[in-house]
Amino acid sequence: MIAARPLAAVIGTLLALGSSTVPARATERLARVDSVVFHHRDVALAGTLYVPAGSGRRPAVVAFHAAGAGRRDDPAYRHLVAALPSAGIAVLLFDRRGSGESGGDFAAAKFEDLARDGIAAIEFLKMRPDIDPARIGVWGVSQGGWLAPLAASLTRDIAFVVAVSGPGVTPKRQMDYAAEYALKAAGTAPEIVTRALHVREVVNDYYRGFRTMSEAKQEIDAIRLEPWFGLVMLPNAGVLPAEPKGTKWFAEMDYDPLEVLARVEVPTAFFFAKVDPWVPVEESISGIRRAMRDNPAVTIRRIPHAGHYMETGTGETSDSYVKQLLQWLRDQVKPR
Repeated sequence: MIAARPLAAVIGTLLALGSSTVPARATERLARVDSVVFHHRDVALAGTLYVPAGSGRRPAVVAFHAAGAGRRDDPAYRHLVAALPSAGIAVLLFDRRGSGESGGDFAAAKFEDLARDGIAAIEFLKMRPDIDPARIGVWGVSQGGWLAPLAASLTRDIAFVVAVSGPGVTPKRQMDYAAEYALKAAGTAPEIVTRALHVREVVNDYYRGFRTMSEAKQEIDAIRLEPWFGLVMLPNAGVLPAEPKGTKWFAEMDYDPLEVLARVEVPTAFFFAKVDPWVPVEESISGIRRAMRDNPAVTIRRIPHAGHYMETGTGETSDSYVKQLLQWLRDQVKPR
C-alpha cells in the first residue's frame, strides 16, 4: 500500500532538516514523497520513499540503521534526504523492525534478519515503475555498515554498497576498543584499562559458556562501585542473564564482517573518521583491504574533522563527506 503526502508538507520537512552542503532550494526538485509499507515475511516495515523529479526509472539507495538509530527520522539519515534526491537518486528510509511504525522485535533480531529486512525493501523498489531495478544500492552507518555488506552478500539485486563507520572487526573487538578509548579519554591509569578489559573478557567468556556465572559475577562486583564502571560498557550493564546463549550479545559478539566482505563483489565505498571513539579505524581498514583484495572496485576514504556519524563539531554533517559520497554515487548510478 502506497500513500503520497502533499508536496508542500514535504518541502517544509526538508527545509527543517537542513544541510550545509545542499541549498534548501534543491529540495524543491523533489517531485514526490511516498509513505510506504513493505513486508519481510510476517513483519510489516514502514518507510518513506523520496523520489526525484523527472521521468524514467531512477536509481535508488536503501538505508541500513545504526544500532541506536532505528527510526527513519533520526538525524543520522537527514543528509541522505537533503542530498541524494536533488542528485537524481531516490532514497528509501524505513523504521527498523520494532521501531517507529514498523512491526517485529529488534531485541530478538539477528544481523541476518535485519539484512533481509533491507533486501525486502529492495524487492519492493524493484516493483515500482519509477525505480531502475538494476541501479539499487545500499548505504549503512555504524552497525548498518555491517548490515549493508551482509545484504549484498545474500542477494545479487544490490548494485553497490556504502558503509559509513562500519567496523572491519567483530562486535566483541569493537566494544573492547570503545571501552579502552573511553577509559583512556577519561584519564584512567593503564592498569585500570587492563583490569577493565580483563573483566570484559571474563564476561564474554561467560556468554560463550567458558566461565560460570559466579566467576563472572565476582569479576563484575569487584569493579561495580568504581567511578569508571560505566565506561567498561559491559553487555546489559553487567547484569548477567541466566541463559546467555539466548541473548542478542551472544548471537552478535563474534560476527566476523571480514568473512562477509570477502563475498561482496559489487562496488563498495567505505567512509571513516580519522579517529573514531567507537571504531578502530586503521585496524578496520587493514582488515577490509585484506578481505576484499579480489574486488577491484573498493574505495576507502578517511574524512577529516568528522565523527562517527560524519558529524562536525557543530553537529552538521561533514561537507567533505557529503561531496565525496555524491561523487562516488554518481559514478555508480550512471546508466551502463
